[in-house]
Amino acid sequence: MAQYILLLHQAPNYAADLPREKMMEVIRRYSAWADGLRRQGKMVGGEKLAAGGGRHVRLEGGKPVASDGPYAEAKDVIGGYFVIEATNDSEAEAIARDCPHLWSESNWVELRPIDQMSVAQAKAAG
Repeated sequence: MAQYILLLHQAPNYAADLPREKMMEVIRRYSAWADGLRRQGKMVGGEKLAAGGGRHVRLEGGKPVASDGPYAEAKDVIGGYFVIEATNDSEAEAIARDCPHLWSESNWVELRPIDQMSVAQAKAAG
């Protein structure tokens, strides 16, 4: 079975104005969806990412340079991720289409297949 990552894109601070009850309802939907996939053996893992504290690390002049994430200027950020298993791209897309992250039209899910590489293959690749 192949693995896929669902990157959960959203507007920065998209849920900051949600009333507590609505936020709890959203969390319950994510939990129920993930539990359902777990019972089917299709959930590998996933986490919500913290809203702040992200850093970008890039090469500048051949040296790694860290900077604050571009959250103030960003149109969207990755708020979390799930790693799933699916038999093929079609099943992975069906799972992504059912993801509770799509509760708001400003949210979207990036679905990417994960290349499987064992430690031995990684060492052999250099």
